[in-house]
Amino acid sequence: MIKAHLNNDMSIIKVSGDDTREYLNNIITNNIEQVNETKSIYSCLLTPQGKFIADFYVASFDNNIILVTNKKFKDELIKGLNFYKLRSKVNVEDISNLYKYYFLPFIEESVFSLEDHSLGKTILYDKSFAFIDPRVAKLGMHIVSSDKALGNNTLEISEDDCLNHLLKHGILSMHLIDDLTKFYPLENNLHFLNAVDFKKGCYVGQELTARMKLRNKIPRTILPFILTLETEENLNHNNIFENNNIVGEIIYQKDRYIFGHITFRKLSKELSIDMSFNLENHHLEINKQDWLAL
Repeated sequence: MIKAHLNNDMSIIKVSGDDTREYLNNIITNNIEQVNETKSIYSCLLTPQGKFIADFYVASFDNNIILVTNKKFKDELIKGLNFYKLRSKVNVEDISNLYKYYFLPFIEESVFSLEDHSLGKTILYDKSFAFIDPRVAKLGMHIVSSDKALGNNTLEISEDDCLNHLLKHGILSMHLIDDLTKFYPLENNLHFLNAVDFKKGCYVGQELTARMKLRNKIPRTILPFILTLETEENLNHNNIFENNNIVGEIIYQKDRYIFGHITFRKLSKELSIDMSFNLENHHLEINKQDWLAL
């Protein structure tokens, strides 16, 4: 038996057909050639202007490509996938009614051996598959199942607070951002979370995304903070100060976990882990993570 968090806010999309891999590799930000029966990846679909449409996990299962995305993005993702299909031999199908998505905030050793906790490591079964988080391995593992089981392991529902687990590790999932039209994907550190392959060549939105990264022209970033003192105040949209200057605003808060949208040019110096930030009545500490390049 495996106790896992059942998340009904996720959608499962199947992409099939002779041209599936070539077609997907021409439009998504990551390299589909990495995906096989033992590895899954994290990726995005962007607009031609480099703005965000959807993020998703990509796995190979039952001779098809499976995309796992938040329901908030499902319709626009399917619309985008079909828009670029043209004459390609590809079929895009929502199969969320056939599968359930589960998350574990740890890696189950009865599924993955201690010797291999590599990013995106995947194990397939007849009616289900599991993969280690392809962004940060210590986040845990994901399961997609059609029969409430993972191989011989029955899946039982856990009440783990998975949202706090992600926030603790500095992850602000894209679906938690209210107005995504204001953000470029790299502003939410997706290049540090293995969502973009800068070597694979063209994809939709590639020109601007590559230019921002390679020329160091990312204008803003979303930083994870922790309030030094607990508060019941709603701090969303409060200004964030550094060196007595307003440098950004809070875009998400849950308990002591704060995420601020920071403008680089407003900082007094190059962003570093030892910089001091505050609100009008609270002090903030950067929630430093190994994956976050500071």
